[in-house]
Amino acid sequence: MSIFSRLFKIGQAKTNQIIDSMEKPEVMLDQAIRDKAKAIQDAKRALQSCIATERQTKAQLNQYREEKAMWEGKAEAALRAGKEELAVKALQRAEESERKAQSTEPNWQGQKNSLDQIKADIHQMEDELAELKRNKDFIIAQSKTAEVKKNIYEARAKVNKRSDVDDLISRMKSKAEKASYEADAAQEMASTFDGRDSLEKEFDSLGTSAANPDVQDKLAALKSKLGQS
Repeated sequence: MSIFSRLFKIGQAKTNQIIDSMEKPEVMLDQAIRDKAKAIQDAKRALQSCIATERQTKAQLNQYREEKAMWEGKAEAALRAGKEELAVKALQRAEESERKAQSTEPNWQGQKNSLDQIKADIHQMEDELAELKRNKDFIIAQSKTAEVKKNIYEARAKVNKRSDVDDLISRMKSKAEKASYEADAAQEMASTFDGRDSLEKEFDSLGTSAANPDVQDKLAALKSKLGQS
């Protein structure tokens, strides 16, 4: 895994941690998208610089190969002209160019392989960014749904749990009921034990009966029937 891919994975993990604890999913996701897009742009700029270096190395390699072929051609021409010593010098130059080419080729090949890997990593980063953009609305909706469920469960737990206010109301209600019963008992005691003796109460009842005209009429009729005056 290249350094760009590793950095992107680390950023992705941190983004996931932020999303888990964020208060506004849409804001955080927008920022994550911007950060990922910037990381891709930085990677592309680095890739551009690497491509330039690879192209330069490849041009140098081709130059050494061309120089080798050129000196080999001159050596052949020198031999045809009967100048063996000159041909030897040309072959020495050709050998020197070959050594340079052999030394440069592994370096160029390594640069080319790195370029191919970086390009693949950038393509993967772009695919992941596109996926995040596609799933943005779903992630936001999912987060908000989870938050709503959490609030509902917390509210339900508060309703089911007796609070201090509930206990206070229950105690006050119990006290009110007890006070009502105590008031009824006091009224009953006051009417039963009013401080007068039984004779006074008896005369009071007679007075009440005498004050009633119907009762007096019935009493006179009863006396007349019994022959009482």
